Amino acid sequence: MKKEIFVAKSRFHATADEIFGWHEMPGAFERLSPPWVDVKCVERSGGINDGSRVVLLLEKGPMRMPWVLGHKDYVKGKQFVDFQIAGPFDYWQQSHVFEEDGPSHSYLTDKVEFSVPMGLAGKLAGAGFIRSELSRLFRYRHALLARDMALFKRYGQKPLKVLVSGATGLVGERLVAMLLTQGHSVVRLSRRHSGHTAIGSAPATKSETDNQALTEIFWEPLAGTIESKLPDDLDAVVHLSGRNVSAARWTVEEKQLIHQSRVQSTQYLCQLLAAMEKKPEVLVCASAIGYYGERGSEPLTEDASEGTGFLAEVCIDWELAANAAKAAGMRVVSARIGAVLSPKAGALAKLLPIFSAGGGGRIGDGKQYFSWVSIDDACGAIYHAIVTKQVEGPLNVVAPNCATNAEFTRAMGRALFRPTLIPVPPAMLRVAFGEMADALLMASVRVLPQKLKQTGYEFQDPDLLDTIKYLTGRGAGHK
Repeated sequence: MKKEIFVAKSRFHATADEIFGWHEMPGAFERLSPPWVDVKCVERSGGINDGSRVVLLLEKGPMRMPWVLGHKDYVKGKQFVDFQIAGPFDYWQQSHVFEEDGPSHSYLTDKVEFSVPMGLAGKLAGAGFIRSELSRLFRYRHALLARDMALFKRYGQKPLKVLVSGATGLVGERLVAMLLTQGHSVVRLSRRHSGHTAIGSAPATKSETDNQALTEIFWEPLAGTIESKLPDDLDAVVHLSGRNVSAARWTVEEKQLIHQSRVQSTQYLCQLLAAMEKKPEVLVCASAIGYYGERGSEPLTEDASEGTGFLAEVCIDWELAANAAKAAGMRVVSARIGAVLSPKAGALAKLLPIFSAGGGGRIGDGKQYFSWVSIDDACGAIYHAIVTKQVEGPLNVVAPNCATNAEFTRAMGRALFRPTLIPVPPAMLRVAFGEMADALLMASVRVLPQKLKQTGYEFQDPDLLDTIKYLTGRGAGHK
């Protein structure tokens, strides 16, 4: 059996012990999972120590393939090895080797040995395709690891205990994993019948439920019920619950659900917080740039006035509900989040197949402003708001370089090496999406992250083209 070998080696501004310790944290697997791959962790036990194992479910369209991996050769601070017990390869083994390089730098070498069966080779163009995908994977992984090491050095402090609602959503899931790998503990506030999945979109396993760093409380915010009291040792609360505004066409009933899911859940959460004897220091409550409404090319900082329209009304009521926690003595941050870019969900996920097929194009004349933020910066900005006491009130969570729709279209084409010649008539969008088209797809909102800049936040993804490349594994990676 011929074995193929792939090696990825990078130097990091962190010690080998620091990088190894990061890999031992709960949430490390979820952080390392590339957003363009649909993989679920359905079982895990024992971390990365010898004898532990993880069961993954690989999904591609209708195909679902289990992959069982074990761990061996664990040497703390030095190495650990993953190997295939059962799965798609004839043979798979990956070693992670950590080596010091002076007092504050180190090398991580990821070495993969694999062999593909002929059936898989026929489907996936053989070992060459696997090597190409591995290059893409480790380019992303090492870049993300370098980012997380920088976050730790910038914000590293005593461990915090953070309550997160909406923890299985696009931002919530990534935020939970980031907080865990930064050494904090998380309490998820979840609804039992919401299709809940544990961290990494997997059902909770015994090792997870036994893990003190990650616990869970169930509630029904619209019914005003919760299964147990909130912990009295919380340091911060992040409230991200809310119905997806693009989940369905905006009927009267759908708009009511969108409003209720945000405002009533926030009101109930603030009631729970106000009743606590020892309150958390800060509540970071999600809001959205819909607060500003349609504003053309007007630059919008946190001091800008409120807008008009359905989304503006929702955001205004949402932020007013969150301010009840301020009356209870907490620092309150209303995170006005822009369009979050991730291949896993949201606008980018929906557009990638269209642009990859060469069918992408600007909407109308393309002059409308598109205020975006990468998934990493959305989570980073929320983390910054938690630990930075100067951050209070409205906070624009957007990239510093707002793009027009035409600029976004060009960036997508360049990142994917595809033409973008087919403009989309606004009338077609209105027929397809109704009122939602004007509010979400054609509104021009030029939002600036003034407060993030003033309080020292360092953007990880300021450039749109580089961001799309990074998120799709096509960027330069870690240097």
